[in-house]
Amino acid sequence: MRKISQIVIHCSATRPDWMEGHSAAEKRDEIDRWHKARGWRGIGYHAIIDRDGAFAQGREVEQIGAHVKGHNLETIGVCLIGGHGAAAHDAFPDHFTDAQAGALLAFVEAWREDDPAIIISGHNEYAAKGCPGFDVAGWLKGHGIDARPQPAPQIVSDPAPSAPAWLLRPPMRRRARA
Repeated sequence: MRKISQIVIHCSATRPDWMEGHSAAEKRDEIDRWHKARGWRGIGYHAIIDRDGAFAQGREVEQIGAHVKGHNLETIGVCLIGGHGAAAHDAFPDHFTDAQAGALLAFVEAWREDDPAIIISGHNEYAAKGCPGFDVAGWLKGHGIDARPQPAPQIVSDPAPSAPAWLLRPPMRRRARA
């Protein structure tokens, strides 16, 4: 499995009624078409969260995403449907639903169970864009979640020597000449 160190939150920049009545999978397929039209091999996000909180899988987690230029190798991209006209520091409820909030929090908590040090960020932390349309770290803090947790200190019972092992061996005794 590839190393995942961060989840990056995005928005689709669509109006609240975009594709109303269509499933999350159909919306994912439409975003897939957009991304292919840009010359990508497919949808750049790993997950879509629809307005009703439903998920649709995008790229497989094992595949490197195409969602944050220069930061795709160890990240997972999650896209919230909505966010049309959003600014970087709008409030979450200005563009997204309570169902999306619950689904996003559940997603973050599930990943944190496996890796408590995983970082959660917004696309706007890497590009001069409004996406995802809210301050991710501030929003998570309001839910008691640290977006950039510090890794737990590791207890080392047998610390590694600071010098190479060959340097720490006792010197060989020379045989006395007769």
